[in-house]
Amino acid sequence: MGRSTTLIAPAARSEPPPPTVEELAALARFRSALREFLAFSERAAAELGMTMQWYQALLVIKTAGAGEHISVGKLAEQLMIKDHSAAELVSRLAQAKLVKRKTAPADRRRSLLIVTPFGDRRLATLASLHLARLRDNKDAFLNLFSNDDE
Repeated sequence: MGRSTTLIAPAARSEPPPPTVEELAALARFRSALREFLAFSERAAAELGMTMQWYQALLVIKTAGAGEHISVGKLAEQLMIKDHSAAELVSRLAQAKLVKRKTAPADRRRSLLIVTPFGDRRLATLASLHLARLRDNKDAFLNLFSNDDE
């Protein structure tokens, strides 16, 4: 994963201005909306016998690129997990018949991932539910800096 995870600027850099009360309130509203959406996502996936991570993995695998298949390493990168965790995740997805592995033609040591028809149906169901939920709650994400209490 080779990316730097340091988000706090070194002391030598100038400090950003402190957030206003309104900005803090906007952040609180955003975090609340995000937590509610993630809780919804967990429940929706569980109702289909899946986890939220499985759903996220199916999204990544299905949208890897124009007709391209994604490798386990790329899946790990996209999900921001370690390679061995992605390999275990793929094993569980394959066992659940949501994905299948295909040997990469250019490098027979690599496996490429393909969403199965069953996985496609599960992904379509969950994606539709998520999109509907986002459309119903779009103001929570789009109007972060407006306060309904005013």
